[in-house]
Amino acid sequence: MGTVVGHSVCLAALMACLSASAAPVCEVMAVRGQASAAGRELAQGDKLDEGTVLKTGAQGRVRLRCGDGSTLVLGDNSSLTIEKFEVGPDDKRIAAKLLLETGLLGQKVAPSTAGSWEVRTPTAVTAVRGTEFVVEINNEQQTEVNVQSGQVDVEALLVPTRALHPRKPSRVSLDSPKAGTKCNQFTGCTESAAWSAERIKSTQDRLSFD
Repeated sequence: MGTVVGHSVCLAALMACLSASAAPVCEVMAVRGQASAAGRELAQGDKLDEGTVLKTGAQGRVRLRCGDGSTLVLGDNSSLTIEKFEVGPDDKRIAAKLLLETGLLGQKVAPSTAGSWEVRTPTAVTAVRGTEFVVEINNEQQTEVNVQSGQVDVEALLVPTRALHPRKPSRVSLDSPKAGTKCNQFTGCTESAAWSAERIKSTQDRLSFD
């Protein structure tokens, strides 16, 4: 009898752990235009799991709130995968990994002294602790990053080349408001430079719900 009870307790504990690990990691707060996940149109209140792939149409955008309090806005003509989002029992972020394959992503990352936040594109990877910034992968597969507050470290995902001329830096730190960079897989990233007010406004308009 004791063995049966013991097995039952272990099974219950295992099911509880599986249930906790499968808990949704983000919630849809607002949707405009066409926005879907797994071929299903998204609606306010939808819960999203790790592995979810979100897509938006020409006029689409979607705002998410994640388990650590961070918020995301996926702009028009975009594709985003929530590869990993791990939060501790105190709602503090442990690790977040996002893949932006196309389009524009705005982020307001909740501060965390230890938890990581990484956004990859086909040509670069960004890493932060807590900040507000945007990442865009354009039609030429160039990654553009702009920071509104805090600090963002950007690294180009370089492919081997036999070019005679030296490459641009493969890593850039954006640590001042309005600072931006553009990266590609052949030449690296441009030096940190401020975006114009017009450029910032145009980007923010694509992420606005007003």
